[in-house]
Amino acid sequence: MARLMFSVFAERVAIDRTSNSLDVLNVLETIWVPEIPATVAANARRQKRQPAIPGRFALLTHWRRSSLSKGEGNLRQRVQVISPKGELLSVSEIEFTLRNSEYVRNVVLFQALPVVGEGTYTARISLRSGRRWRQVGEASFEMRYLKPVVPGEKARVH
Repeated sequence: MARLMFSVFAERVAIDRTSNSLDVLNVLETIWVPEIPATVAANARRQKRQPAIPGRFALLTHWRRSSLSKGEGNLRQRVQVISPKGELLSVSEIEFTLRNSEYVRNVVLFQALPVVGEGTYTARISLRSGRRWRQVGEASFEMRYLKPVVPGEKARVH
């Protein structure tokens, strides 16, 4: 079964077509966002949605064959994004193969990130073997609220 070598949240991932080299730009460890106003959060809940910050984000997963000399057929990756409180925020699946190459890079693109509070957001990465999913790794980032600047107080720049 394929092995997850690493996974990371980043602002952008680029793969050079000529050299196949990988660039991971702006790894996301902590994201500072303005606190979502209570009225916006309530309106989103009424519409059965979650407040989100727009932007371009990516989750990179890098896979390797379990045996470098033997190809592996159709595989399926699942990514579940979990809130700091343990709520399931989103799910995505990608089908891939290691039949013709020893390594594969999968990129999950996000156009926005849900904001349900400060804390650690985790992507649980699973691989399907037959009919069963097996969690093989995770990636995470911290979300923190920017504190409003009060006139006359010193502001901290991040």
